Amino acid sequence: MKRFTRGFAAVDLLAAVALGTAAAGLLLPAVQKVRAADARARCADHLRLIGKGAAGYAAAHDGNLPRDGSAPRGSWNSEILAHIGEEKLAKAYAPGQDWFAPGPGGNRDVAATRVPAFLCPAAPHPDRWVLTQDPDDAARSFKAAPTDYVGSAGAYYQNNDPGNLHPGAMHHRKITRRIHVSDVQDGAANTLLVVEMADKPNGWRAGKLAEDRSGKPQMPALNGQWAAPNWNHLRSYTADGREQFGPCAVNCANGASIYGFHPGGANALFVGGSVRFLKAGLSQELLVALVSIAGGEVLGPNDF
Repeated sequence: MKRFTRGFAAVDLLAAVALGTAAAGLLLPAVQKVRAADARARCADHLRLIGKGAAGYAAAHDGNLPRDGSAPRGSWNSEILAHIGEEKLAKAYAPGQDWFAPGPGGNRDVAATRVPAFLCPAAPHPDRWVLTQDPDDAARSFKAAPTDYVGSAGAYYQNNDPGNLHPGAMHHRKITRRIHVSDVQDGAANTLLVVEMADKPNGWRAGKLAEDRSGKPQMPALNGQWAAPNWNHLRSYTADGREQFGPCAVNCANGASIYGFHPGGANALFVGGSVRFLKAGLSQELLVALVSIAGGEVLGPNDF
């Protein structure tokens, strides 16, 4: 009796491939969702560590919050290094020198060191550098390590007129001394300290890369270098991210505005150490309420 070996017919093989492709298509969004949730959680953990560092700094400095320095020029990030497990880097940093000071005794090598806690795992271009203009020679530049988080120094409402600037936890313009925790009269749990402003110096608008600045030398402040002055007077934008002072204060632009690469919003650290998720499209009015240290706004637990 003749035996026949069974096998896949061409039509069976095609059906199996189609089923496998369909299954993969169904599985991929689920995998991406899990990865996004994990990145968001790790990003929040980094902010909690920064909050721990800020609390450690305040405890060691009579309740004063960390803040950027203008003379010498530097960042609040440098002030909390010793409190976030970066003791070696903290010892290498020279507080009496500008953050970009080169050579022995300077800080440029420290500023080129990547600090994991200062980066959000959800942000694109994790290996980027911030090409920075040399303040001593405009024709030259150097590489500085980036950060995805920015200090909340204040918030503008409707326009950038000085009268519409509401002081924040790292303010330095209307209040020239350091902000003390007792100055945060609106409550440490309701006042922003550090927010996501990810992938600087690149420019983003409403989920799209508007300008790749990886090869363009940036000014030595406010452009995503963790060791540089790293604050912003926050503001809102139009929904497309093109114009300032529109109705959208989260995830519409990363130019002096809160911006995260998480579906639906961005993480933010509060003075009290908690991390909350701010929904995309947060209003301009609520932004000011969250930033201001003594605006008198009353916020409920479900307002943001």
